[in-house]
Amino acid sequence: MTGHPLRFGAFVPQGWKLEYAGWGAADAWERSREIARLAERLGYDHLWVYDHVETVPRREPTHVFEAFTTLAALAQHTTTIRLGQLVTCAAYRNAGLLAKQAACVDVFSGGRLILGLGAGWYEREYRAYGYDFPGPGARLRILDETLEAVKWLWTQETVTFEGRHVRLDGAYCDPKPIQRLPEIWVGGGGEQVTLRIAARHADKTNWQVGLDRFTHKSKLLAEYCAQIGRDFDSIVRTHGPDCRIFEREADLREWLAGPDGGPLRKGTMTDEEYVRDHFVGTVDQVAEKVQAYVDAGCREFVLWFRDYPATDSLEAFAREVVPRIRA
Repeated sequence: MTGHPLRFGAFVPQGWKLEYAGWGAADAWERSREIARLAERLGYDHLWVYDHVETVPRREPTHVFEAFTTLAALAQHTTTIRLGQLVTCAAYRNAGLLAKQAACVDVFSGGRLILGLGAGWYEREYRAYGYDFPGPGARLRILDETLEAVKWLWTQETVTFEGRHVRLDGAYCDPKPIQRLPEIWVGGGGEQVTLRIAARHADKTNWQVGLDRFTHKSKLLAEYCAQIGRDFDSIVRTHGPDCRIFEREADLREWLAGPDGGPLRKGTMTDEEYVRDHFVGTVDQVAEKVQAYVDAGCREFVLWFRDYPATDSLEAFAREVVPRIRA
């Protein structure tokens, strides 16, 4: 979006990626609070949590703080930074309950909620919690209907909705959000359906892809917007990569070869692909990557810092990378 300010966000560690393995729950939560407050002091624009309840890349019996209760708590420990989920699984909650929870967090935070929504993907987690795991078409229909229903619930006194999956019968949703319509981010880059859903409903999209794929998806989104008569520039594109900053490239290579450098990579991604597609490297290297996405039209970033629960990269990115980036 031309003219949209550059904004940077950070995930708050909540245990999903095993960063709190071996910690006590109270100590882990205290660390999450400290990191949230530090991110606000450093000038980050938004804080984020994952909507997951079990760990990756392997299932372990360790802490994973739940998304909306975590945001409600963080609302009481921060004052200005915005609060979001990247992204809520549309099938994990009844649409009416989701709209109510999100509205309450908006009230508790003084109007700082961002609602991120996606179709969901983590089949083992669905099974563990007793959720049905429908095929991709049904999950995408649930996403589409939920997006529509939530907006009605936030703006109308009562809502009756008859979809294939979402049904409401004269539902109230009070309190309403302080923001008349909080921002809605649609996560996921499925090119045939998800991007069309984003074209209809999203204020912002989030893709976690390499630069070439980001450019390709941007072109597709522009085409889908044109088909429905929507201004493509009314949708802000965002990116959500890993980030870790090293003093020297040799330190990066040593980390990549070690036990902490690879376990959270997706699929069979090579070291070269991982370094290319994520904000890992020296300050100069990371700044160059961020600038390339900005030049491609990305305006907001949501970063998962790979050295959590340490905060070296969180601090270095804010203090050394962000000042170098030009809109």
